[in-house]
Amino acid sequence: MVRKTFLALSVVLAMASASQAAIILSNGPATDLGGGLYSVVLHAHSDAGQTLNGVSAPSVVANAGDSGLHQVWTPITSAHTPTRGSQTAAAPLWSDSWKPFDSYWFFGSAAGDSLAVGAAFDETNNATGGAALPTAGFGAPTTGFGSMGTVGGAPGSMAFTVASGKQGNDLDLGQFVLKNGQKALATLTVLTNEGNNQSFSNFVIQGVPEPATLSLLGLAMVGGLGFIRRR
Repeated sequence: MVRKTFLALSVVLAMASASQAAIILSNGPATDLGGGLYSVVLHAHSDAGQTLNGVSAPSVVANAGDSGLHQVWTPITSAHTPTRGSQTAAAPLWSDSWKPFDSYWFFGSAAGDSLAVGAAFDETNNATGGAALPTAGFGAPTTGFGSMGTVGGAPGSMAFTVASGKQGNDLDLGQFVLKNGQKALATLTVLTNEGNNQSFSNFVIQGVPEPATLSLLGLAMVGGLGFIRRR
């Protein structure tokens, strides 16, 4: 009896340990940008016991039949802006008034903020059908739709340093902008300091209604059911 109890306890502890090491991806509430666009933040969460710090080999592509990620590139040079760091490095060509409309990873360029290994993060932009943004510095930016990955599809990783203060059990990875009603698919590996990295394939990036919106939807459903009952 004691042996059976010990074995059962061992199984429970093993399952708890495996559960603790799991990483969960989620989408934050959608932000309506107007002009038929919305933005959403990709978030990673892990239970206590490991520290999230970055991503490896990311690929974010359009869902079949959709346009893909809305992109903003600097005027004149059409410099790519796949990370927050590449935006700030582009000043004075870059204006932060364009940032809400750009798809980008949150890794920065300040000394000691982020580390990059292997192929650099990159993105594509078809320069067609994007938002008309105001001029700043040397003119209006190039906008359009595309995908995000690494240069040439080669392996590459980026991570926040300990000094950045951004590591932890909860980590915002990036902002992605899409057309209303559309979504994107992300394939990537989320990195941890402990090496308990976890890979995801074709994770759906899409808008999630605000809690207030969900409440209204709930009320509408209740009202509809009441109407059906009265009939």
